[in-house]
Amino acid sequence: MRAITLLLFLICSTAAAATEYVRTGAAEFNRSDRYITESATVGDRFRVDVLLPLGYDPQNTKYPVIYVTDANYLLSSVAATYLAQAYAEYPKSIIVGIGWDVPSITRIRVRDLTPTCDAAYQQQSKLTDSECGQADKFISYINNELRPFIDAQYSTNGDSTLVGYSFGGLFALHVLFNHTDTFDRYVIGSASMNWDDQFVFSSEARYAKSHSDLAKVVYLSAGELELDGTLSNAFRLYETLLQRDYPGLRIKMEFIADETHMTSISSMSMRGLGFVLNTENKRAGNKSAGNESAGNESAGKEIADPRN
Repeated sequence: MRAITLLLFLICSTAAAATEYVRTGAAEFNRSDRYITESATVGDRFRVDVLLPLGYDPQNTKYPVIYVTDANYLLSSVAATYLAQAYAEYPKSIIVGIGWDVPSITRIRVRDLTPTCDAAYQQQSKLTDSECGQADKFISYINNELRPFIDAQYSTNGDSTLVGYSFGGLFALHVLFNHTDTFDRYVIGSASMNWDDQFVFSSEARYAKSHSDLAKVVYLSAGELELDGTLSNAFRLYETLLQRDYPGLRIKMEFIADETHMTSISSMSMRGLGFVLNTENKRAGNKSAGNESAGNESAGKEIADPRN
């Protein structure tokens, strides 16, 4: 009996040892193209990933485009919306991830995503003046180099969304108030609004002083467990924009329950894109969907002023 048991053990061990796994390369997205490009405007290399929707049909269909900043970090979270697209819960869209072709993006993202230099952060991180505050160059690259290429290479319909998180959220707000005509829809998560003495609120005030409308679709979010004023700043901006009473603005804000700054990214992508892609934009000649507060609910919880 012991001999039979030993024989069975040896047979099983041999079978297990015979199973091989052969690495064939890094995992890639299906239906995707990757480009490495040198920007004349920024003077640096970008890695651009283009993800095409299931059933992409350039001969018969034109698609909205979702531009994702910080793609080295965020692209996989935004790509998760493809399942919702496949089941027609979101419109089929082309996703363009804008990343950097460098081993570490810690410093380079500060350069391209911040509109100014923050003296305290600059001193703490030992950044030179050229390593921060270059957001205007970055948006110029997107407008004058990247978007013309995407529109020429792929079947696009002119409707565009910008997704930004953290410093990318700060960048998206800078674009919203200073390069307003660039995008139709904005998904903005956990924006770094403390940057440079809350510079973004000065930008918003300047915009409001010279404009009577902000005809955009905007989703704002923050993780419920975030610190450092992220929640209170998001609420303050949301309140401010509601009080402006812009007739064309469609806006929703959510505090994502039980999430921190590092864990709310996927929820922001899924919930934010679900809102902006399914909300009509009056600027495009569609009917008004009305300002959104989701019943003043966020993940089942009432939105309360975090400053209280």
